[in-house]
This record gives sequence, C-alpha cells and structure tokens, in this order.
Amino acid sequence: MLERLFNAAWYGRIPWTWVLWPLLLLVLFVTKRKRQQYLALNSKPYDVPVIVVGNITLGGTGKTPVVQALVRYLQSQGYTPGVISRGYGGELTDFPHLIQNQDSSQKVGDEPFMLFQSLRIPVVVDPVRARAVPLILEKGVDVIISDDGLQHYGLHRDYEVCVIDGSRGLGNAQLMPVGPLREHRSRLQTVNYILSSDKNVDDNTFQIKPIAWVNLVTNEEQSLASFKSTDDALAIAGIGNPNKFLNTINELGIYCDHKWFPDHYDYKEQDLSGLTQQILMTEKDAVKIKQFAKSDMWYLKIAADLPAAFLHDLNIKLEQWKRDHG
Repeated sequence: MLERLFNAAWYGRIPWTWVLWPLLLLVLFVTKRKRQQYLALNSKPYDVPVIVVGNITLGGTGKTPVVQALVRYLQSQGYTPGVISRGYGGELTDFPHLIQNQDSSQKVGDEPFMLFQSLRIPVVVDPVRARAVPLILEKGVDVIISDDGLQHYGLHRDYEVCVIDGSRGLGNAQLMPVGPLREHRSRLQTVNYILSSDKNVDDNTFQIKPIAWVNLVTNEEQSLASFKSTDDALAIAGIGNPNKFLNTINELGIYCDHKWFPDHYDYKEQDLSGLTQQILMTEKDAVKIKQFAKSDMWYLKIAADLPAAFLHDLNIKLEQWKRDHG
C-alpha cells in the first residue's frame, strides 16, 4: 500500500510527497558529498575494465535484462565477463561471496542469482563492491560488470551506463522521498551512456523482446503463440514496475487477472497455494518460486535488444582502455 502511495505521487497526479521536502535537502547534500569525495579521491583503476550498469530512479527500469544482454554481447566479442552485485534482499552475512549452484535467491538475492543461473558466469555478491573485485578477478574474468552500481562510489569505474524506464521516465524528477530519484538528474550528464526502454528505435533506446514461455518444473520452452488469453490464467509479479510485465503479456494476446507483490518479494508456498489457475510470471519471480513450483507455472523469457550505437561506443571505450593499460 505504501509503495503504491509513493508511486502515485512520483509518477501520477497526487503530489503529497512535497511535505517531505526537508528530507529531499538531506538526500541532496549526502549524494552530492559522496560524488565529490569520489572525484577527489582519483581512485586507482583495476587490472580489467569495470562497466557500471545502474539507474538514478527507484524501482525497475529494465537494468537486469540490459546486464544479461551486455554479458552475452561481450562473450560474442571474445571477452570473459563477470558480474558483481550488492545482493539486495539476500540473507548473506559473510562477504564477498561467489555464487554457487547450491545457493538460493533467498541467500544471495534474487537478481544476482537469476544472473548466475541464466548466464553461468562468475557472480560475486558484496554490498561493498570494491571488496568483491579481488575475488572475481581470481576467476579469470577480463571485464567486470557492476550490477546496479552508479551510486556505489567506492568502486572505480571505467564506463557508466544509466538505464531509464522509457514509459515512466524520471517521474516528477525530484529526489527521494519527494520523487523517485536516487541522485539529482544532473547526474545523467556525467555518465557515458543513457539507455531508455522504449518502442521507438533510436541510438538511446533498447527494446525488451519476449522469447518464449518456460515451465518452472520441466524447463520446457513453449512458443509465445501457444499461450492465449484465458480465464484460467493469473499473472503475478514482485518487481519494481509490474505493469510493464502486464503490458507485455497483453501485447502477446494474453488478458488475465493479476496479483502484484512488493519488489524483491520473498515468495512462500502459501502465497500461491489454493490457486487453480495457470500462473504466469517473470524470470525474477521464477528463481524464488522454482523450489516449490507446480507444472502449471511458467515464466516469460525475455532479451534486451541493445542499440548498435551503444555497442559501438562501448567498443571504442574498451579498445581505448586496452591501449592505455597495455
């Protein structure tokens, strides 16, 4: 309920959060000071380039699909990438932690566990990103991607990508808690590239493309066309912007009831018990439900189509890094 109230103020026409203006001034002071300290520190680069993928807004922007697509692209170019992540929502207390097959989303966090399962590359979890670097370097990676790391200034970075939700933009463009911004919008002028999820194709937009429906129990893939609108289906999501998932399945011709959970929600078996419908979800939800999944549960496999201009810009920066550190 509280999450909905804030979203209504940040992205809608109910500007009640302006009463929290004094807290905005505090956030502005803290975020500016953190960045100034980082710039003054002149941090030492690592032995491999570090790409930070993040956002300046709270909630989902499509960042995780961008990380997945970026890893696959780098692999196609001959790189051996690894990912470091905070591990938000995980139960770990001992850091840094290299994710293993026996781990779970509850232990290490849903997003890093999903990245590990889908990409099968080294993924290290640590709230202190710089502390994760030595461990992941031991795994032979030659480029590091920091998932959700724009505001973690203790980590040296060579290339910054900011991902924006094209449908919601920056909302009211105010710092939290008055608005959804983690940092002042002027921060966008300092990143290397801004990617926006949008249907209009240009140099700054990427599109999320559905690939197939995947069964949680058997891992069987079904074509998108094999799922149609039915009264027996229920869509669920515990992500930052669940309406984006609903819009996607609507575009696939699926119109059904839905049930939303808080972002990063830790599903329990009883949350879905008694439901007789076919349950449709995102991959991020699936990694938390798989351990008690039933045969009528499916997640939507997606992929981000990154713009050629962004990949070209990144290649130039990586080649420059090689020349400077060769």
